[in-house]
Parts: sequence; C-alpha cells; structure tokens
Amino acid sequence: MYSIVQPFLLHAVTSVHAGSGSEIGLVDLPIQREKHTGFPKIESSSLKGALRYHMKLSANGNKDEEKKLELIFGGEKGDDNNTVASATALSDARILLFPVKSMRGVFAWVTCPQVIQRWNYEMSMHKKDALALPVPKENTCSTTKRLVGKSELVLEEYTFSVQVDENTKAIAQRIEQWLGVHVCIPIVDRLVVLSDDDFADFVQLSTEVNARIKINDETGTVDEGALWYEENVPPETIFYSFLYVGNPRKKDEHLKDDKQIYTYLVGERKFPEVFQLGGNSTLGRGMMRTIWLGV
Repeated sequence: MYSIVQPFLLHAVTSVHAGSGSEIGLVDLPIQREKHTGFPKIESSSLKGALRYHMKLSANGNKDEEKKLELIFGGEKGDDNNTVASATALSDARILLFPVKSMRGVFAWVTCPQVIQRWNYEMSMHKKDALALPVPKENTCSTTKRLVGKSELVLEEYTFSVQVDENTKAIAQRIEQWLGVHVCIPIVDRLVVLSDDDFADFVQLSTEVNARIKINDETGTVDEGALWYEENVPPETIFYSFLYVGNPRKKDEHLKDDKQIYTYLVGERKFPEVFQLGGNSTLGRGMMRTIWLGV
C-alpha cells in the first residue's frame, strides 16, 4: 500500500503538550504515553492533524495547493465530497532521547538499550539498516568532560556511576550529525545511557507539570474550580517517526504517483521544517522541528 518509507526526527524546541484528555489523578491533563512502557509518545493522529493544519495555512487559500493536500491527507471531516482516502500515513512518534537536569553541565540527554534496540528493529523492518545504531551498555556516557565528577553523574537527585562507552559515543556522534545545525547543543558532550528501568522512571517522573488557573475578568481572582495541572514534554526531547507514501486514490495532473507526492513533501520542502503541535499554541508551546534522515 505504501511503497515509500521515510524516517525523520522530531526535536521539541519548546515544551509540548500532546494531550491524552482529562483524567482523575494528580495531573488533570497528562501527555500521551505508551500503555505498556509508560514512555511519552505523540500519536500519529495528533501529528498528522498538526502537519495538515500547518500546510493548509501555508497554502493561504490556493485552490491547487488545497487539492494536493486533499490527495495527500484525505478528505476533511464534514466535506460533502469526502470520498478520498489519504495517500500518506505517519507512525506514532516514539522517544529517542529525553533531557534530564544534571548537577554538572546543566542537563543530559538520556536513553536506554531498549530504546536503541527498538530503533534498530524498526529501521531494519523498513529496510533502513544504514541508520542502525550500535547497542550501548547501560550506565555509560559519551564523555566524562562535561557531566561527570570523577566517575559519578548526578541526574535530578539520583547518583549514577558511569563510564565512557565507545558505542554510546558513536550513537552521540551519529545523532549529532543527523541533527546538524538544527540543534546547537552538542549531543556528544551529554549523552547518557541508563538502564531500561531507570530510563522509564525518568520519562515518567521528570516531565514538566505546570499549575494553570483562569482569572475571572470581573473579580480579578481565580474562577471557582479553575485550577488544573497540566503535563508537558520538556524542550530538547527528541522523538522519531516514519512518513509512509503511496499512490493517490484518484487521478490528478499534479501528483500522479507516490514518487511525485514524496518529491512534493520532502524534495520541495512542503512538509514543514517547524510546526506547532498540541495544546497551548497561544502560550508559545508545542513548537517542533522536523529533521529528515538519509535525505
């Protein structure tokens, strides 16, 4: 069905709230998470909706461009002519690197062997073996120069004994090469590989949780019941996803096949380099940067 598969990274430039709806608990508005791991994710429907909205705004009422978007993303809900299925698909965006506060060097990017193994499996599944990463050992780092005092690393309030690992260093170098000029903070100075369990704890307990209120315009005080807690993925988080491209579901003189759709999105850079995703757009949150892999 989809003959072209293109992986890409998503860099959170600001805090991002890809919400899962309201829940009864300590956090009223939590982020989207995988059920079986608890890892943060961005569901494909959220990702696709944000991209379509951004590209529709960029079309600025151009009818030809809007027709192309209908072929690429499918007919919109409520459209009387909603008979065209999408020619593209997106996978859920999965976590690759997560930023955690460090006693030295401000913060570290953390990952774990399970995340890297899953990355490699998905790349091999889509025949992208050139993007495979070496599997690192747990409790290792890319260098001790910035984050580590003697042999100890302090993340949040937890202390880890770590050592430099060549595979961890190689991962940092490759990801930094992929990110290029888009991320100015060197990953080679601050990549840490934790155990799977420690990584799971950090991605569940070290997200941003902010208290939000609503002020009554007349009284100037907080509205009754208008206090809630909202969870965000912190800036510098790095996800990865896949763009799948197939042939359009109806004939079109501009986008005749999957290759032309791919060229339109990736080659002509119609797929946004920077876009807003999730809630709180008026607060400047949800800014994401797209980095293509192997293009």
